[in-house]
Amino acid sequence: MVASDRGQLLLIGGIAVAIVVFSTILFAHSLAVTDGITTTGSADTIERSADREASVERDLGRLAAETRGDDVDGFEARYERALRNYTRTHNRVVANSGGSYLNATLNESASLGTEVNQTTSSRFTRPGGTGSNVDWDIARSVDRVVVFNLTVTRIPGVGREFIVKVVGDNGDTWEMVVTEPGDKEVTVTQPSGSTATCSGTGDADVDLFAGTCDIGGTPGTFPSFTETLDAPYTVSIEKGNRARGTYRFAAVGDFPGTSYDAGDTASYPVIPAIDATYDTPSASYNRTVFVEVGEE
Repeated sequence: MVASDRGQLLLIGGIAVAIVVFSTILFAHSLAVTDGITTTGSADTIERSADREASVERDLGRLAAETRGDDVDGFEARYERALRNYTRTHNRVVANSGGSYLNATLNESASLGTEVNQTTSSRFTRPGGTGSNVDWDIARSVDRVVVFNLTVTRIPGVGREFIVKVVGDNGDTWEMVVTEPGDKEVTVTQPSGSTATCSGTGDADVDLFAGTCDIGGTPGTFPSFTETLDAPYTVSIEKGNRARGTYRFAAVGDFPGTSYDAGDTASYPVIPAIDATYDTPSASYNRTVFVEVGEE
């Protein structure tokens, strides 16, 4: 009987140790990118913390999507202001409920994404390039694009054309061809071979990400490459020396040194990294998380 009691005590003790170890592992896993963790809570506290974090991160994603919209310029500053307002509102709500106090800030250096652009209406050239560059890859292994728009102002000469080509994961190709003189014509060819055309007189403003074009006030639509191809993409410009205009491209991918010299690309928070500090009665910790913009 004594041996039996001793065995039961050992079993209960072993289960208790296992629970403590499991809870510790669970907590460490859920806060895998945290530092400065202190807690006096239980497994229930850990579960509440995980739910709270998931809710906050969804809010941060929706907030980023609303703040960025279609305007790439100044997104970082707008999002930082929005994060400050969100933090203040969140903390006012939880002030009388014993909830978690939050401080959320944008960590630009840890964010994922790169931007390249040509803002003066000259011949299309790769940043840092010398002379006229006919063909070059803008980016390879592109997983996420948030902005890709361009304006073609002129294509001198008869029978000349300017081409943007996107190749998808399985080798399928999406191609946009802009031609002049006379009326400008934008022709988009899908992997299936089907085409969509916009035409008009004036500058050709094209949003390749949204699938819209406007030529001298005449609007049109076409299937975007994101609708017809699977990532990762390779995005290229061909016959870039033939056309004059501007463009802007922001994405997560590989921007090759053969296309861009040092300093000619800039970081852009396509996937923002957020430093979040949580302070509750039972746990205080810091996290750096990547926010999926617009994720529900």
